[in-house]
Amino acid sequence: MKREHEYLLKRFASVLRGIALGKPQTTTIEENVAHCLSRKDLIEIIKKCFDGTIPKEHNLIEMEKPELLGLVKNEMIIISYMTEKWSKEPVKTPEKSTPQTIDKKIEDKKQTSSGKKN
Repeated sequence: MKREHEYLLKRFASVLRGIALGKPQTTTIEENVAHCLSRKDLIEIIKKCFDGTIPKEHNLIEMEKPELLGLVKNEMIIISYMTEKWSKEPVKTPEKSTPQTIDKKIEDKKQTSSGKKN
């Protein structure tokens, strides 16, 4: 797992935990979040904030990532966008172990350790 992905998961867990405990939501978003998101992601999140459009009063081309983050209304929008994005990514499923696959792995290891790999 990439470091940015891990940081965002921990940050989102912290935000959601705060909401669950009834703590008031802050309107500021940690600048580190901007460093974990691509420029494309930030623009998509801004579009989500403004109902699918990009506000004309902001020149997004000239804005840096922390400035783009400042246009996001709250962290829940980022959480919503990123969880939706992650849910569409292919999930690597572990290989199901069967007696045959275990035997094959053992045999492969034996051949590799003896230097006789076919």
